[in-house]
Amino acid sequence: MNTVITAQISDIAPFGAFAIFELDGKQYKGLIHISEIANSFVTNINDFVKVGEDVQVLILELNEEKAQAKLSIKQV
Repeated sequence: MNTVITAQISDIAPFGAFAIFELDGKQYKGLIHISEIANSFVTNINDFVKVGEDVQVLILELNEEKAQAKLSIKQV
């Protein structure tokens, strides 16, 4: 799926960031894995994104049944 959307960072974990977004009238929660945050090596995710921040993300995978997605910032 080559769709770029705007998502809002909702939570940060040691392994990545969670973001929420709406697509076709349905709300989804997506994971941006630490390896998909930036092209450079990421040791502290908080140096790249903050909770509440709107970011452009590429949808890598979408599970409509579970309303979940795998997202990427670095591939945008």
